[in-house]
Amino acid sequence: MPLIGEDQVYVVKYGTVYHSSWCQTVAEKWRTAPRGLLVAMSAEVGERTPCQECARLLKVAKPSPVQKHQTPSRSTPQANLTDWVVPLRVIGLAHGILFLAASPEHRGRLEQTAVEPATPLYVGGQRDGMVVRLDAARPEPLLVVQMDPRATFRNGPYQARLRHPLQRSATKPLAVACVEQAPEA
Repeated sequence: MPLIGEDQVYVVKYGTVYHSSWCQTVAEKWRTAPRGLLVAMSAEVGERTPCQECARLLKVAKPSPVQKHQTPSRSTPQANLTDWVVPLRVIGLAHGILFLAASPEHRGRLEQTAVEPATPLYVGGQRDGMVVRLDAARPEPLLVVQMDPRATFRNGPYQARLRHPLQRSATKPLAVACVEQAPEA
């Protein structure tokens, strides 16, 4: 079953409501037509209305104030956060296409990674391009990025942040969340 993360909801492909938890409607859709059940960002639901059953389930499941202070928050960093970041270096730029490669110790991780549509490249907090593909068939896996024509290229170290794939049909265990300019050490 697909899991939703923070700021994500379930939507039915041609529905008018969004679901913030695994309610009876979502379970039925998953049982009868799983391809019609999608995971979307909360900000992208448009004019869909919230599911009344999900709202009721969330209201019942709210933790007590004592439980809130005992459970760790989702924003606490994980112990293995460095495993989810792959350092990259620039190996070329041609006709608005940026080629980034990983060091030898991170190539295996990059080979287990997929690229989903609209994966952004951030430079200085601004979106400066989109990751087009990951060429893992090469001895040195490459991330291929289409630069925004208005963006100014900045040479230096980059990094790929990885996460679990959003699509349940993913063939690889990881996906690129974004590529960003690495902080200066």
